[in-house]
Amino acid sequence: MFLFEVRFNNQPKKAIKKLDEKIKKRLHSLFLVVEREPVPAKSFDLKKIAGSSETYRIRLGCFRVEYFVEWQVAAVVFLAFGIEN
Repeated sequence: MFLFEVRFNNQPKKAIKKLDEKIKKRLHSLFLVVEREPVPAKSFDLKKIAGSSETYRIRLGCFRVEYFVEWQVAAVVFLAFGIEN
């Protein structure tokens, strides 16, 4: 099966270190799904970000993940993680 490479910008790398274990486990399962299916609309609460061609937002409870799909190089780049107030 073809897998996408999962990459991170600096903000998500720093943010992961500060998260509690429950969120880290949910993110890990998200990463496993996204490397097989970069736009997992059936598995997660996913929205395409308006005004951007390949940027998406996934909601994990009150936690948000923003990422970009690079189809030409088969990569998913995580841009930002955060808690919605």
